[in-house]
Amino acid sequence: MKTSTDKSNVVTQILLSAVAIALGYLLLFDKTMQLLTLCRILCGGLVVVGVVSIISFFVSGDYKRIDRYGFTLGVLLAILGVIGFLRMNELTANFEVFAGLLALVLSILTLQGTVQVKILDYAVWVLSLLLAVICLAGSFCVMAGITPITKLVGGFAHWILLISGGSCLFSLIVTWICILLAARREKKAMKEAEEIAQAVMHGDYQEIPPAQAADTTAEPSYKPSEPAETFHTDFTPASDVPSADPSVPDVPSAGSSVPDVPDVTEGST
Repeated sequence: MKTSTDKSNVVTQILLSAVAIALGYLLLFDKTMQLLTLCRILCGGLVVVGVVSIISFFVSGDYKRIDRYGFTLGVLLAILGVIGFLRMNELTANFEVFAGLLALVLSILTLQGTVQVKILDYAVWVLSLLLAVICLAGSFCVMAGITPITKLVGGFAHWILLISGGSCLFSLIVTWICILLAARREKKAMKEAEEIAQAVMHGDYQEIPPAQAADTTAEPSYKPSEPAETFHTDFTPASDVPSADPSVPDVPSAGSSVPDVPDVTEGST
């Protein structure tokens, strides 16, 4: 398993998450901050993230790969940031829609990390999926203008933006750790398979029975060094054993003299 990462996309994901977290925190907990200033921070952040993604695309050598799109993503973000500066009034008037769009992008990135962790078979994918579903549903409600839901919590869009940024960053870290663990697990399995193959080639491999492999303390059922059991051939003939019933006469043993039986003729008294 290759653990090489698209560095430009990773850097972009980290910076987008940081921008979302910063905006959500300022909107929720800093009441002195004006919305116009926050919109400028958002647009400036998009431009910075785009430029960094473009530079990282060339510095990390991603231009040598056909499946790397850091340059495209960087150009798109930079252009969106510039358009935001030019349409600042519209941006401030519809800030919740743009916040929902950013939260939607981060939620999809979180969902991708969830799929990767699930395929790698780690239980943490359940938590990642829960966060992704919450963020996706929240961002959809914000962009679609479903007011019965968005009005339930004050600053709903701001909370979704903050949670989406944190979830995306969490998903990135968890996915990276799971990929490393899966690579080590696969490497260990390949090493064990190679050792078994070499042992079989040299005739040193002995298969352990399942029952004995499960219980390491159990002694083997067969010991080559143990001598075979000996059977004693000296025995007492059955004829030499006195009968328990006195009415049954004893059978003479082999070689003993047979007592004379009187001749009883017909008509004798």
